[in-house]
Amino acid sequence: MIRRLVGIYFSPIGGTARMTETLISELADMLADCSPEKITTECHDLLRMDSAGMVLDDETIAVIGLPVYVGKVPLPAVRMLQKIKPNGAITLAAVSYGARSFGNALFELQHFAEEQGFNVIGAGAFAVRYRQDENRLDEKALGAFGKAAACKIRRLAGCEIDGLRIKPMPLILDGRLPFHGISRISPGAAAAAQGILQKINRRYRDSEWYL
Repeated sequence: MIRRLVGIYFSPIGGTARMTETLISELADMLADCSPEKITTECHDLLRMDSAGMVLDDETIAVIGLPVYVGKVPLPAVRMLQKIKPNGAITLAAVSYGARSFGNALFELQHFAEEQGFNVIGAGAFAVRYRQDENRLDEKALGAFGKAAACKIRRLAGCEIDGLRIKPMPLILDGRLPFHGISRISPGAAAAAQGILQKINRRYRDSEWYL
């Protein structure tokens, strides 16, 4: 049974927050009839919360959203995630990037989340194009991912008896765990470095997602 939808994000600029909140909102609509009780929804900014007190369970669906800094996830966010007690919560991992390249960030997020105890069943990298005070999210790709993820979650949560639940195949993403030089500095400096990289790399890369 699904009782709770929890969004967890690290979003100094705002685009990652919007991505995560959009996914939570879509999942809430599509999974509303999966529980006899009202499914609660909440979103938490890792920059403004005491993650040490957060405890999840296997009746929780979590969406973790992190930005991409020079092809990597920011280590300050990973350290905050490591304080959460997921207890096997079904999880969607998502990264936001500036429509150029997300490098190994999605692979890293899956690795760190599973290492912590999150049950990652889907992952996606979604383009966010920043223009002055506006950020444009790839809502088409995000919507497709949300619908497909909801269908998979329905299948996984369709039986109350643990031994009869469908067991998902391991999610396998390409990538590696690189050295985290740039992400060891402050989020602001890392975001600035990401902006420079985006200007240098002029080739756009479409959003990608996996289930």
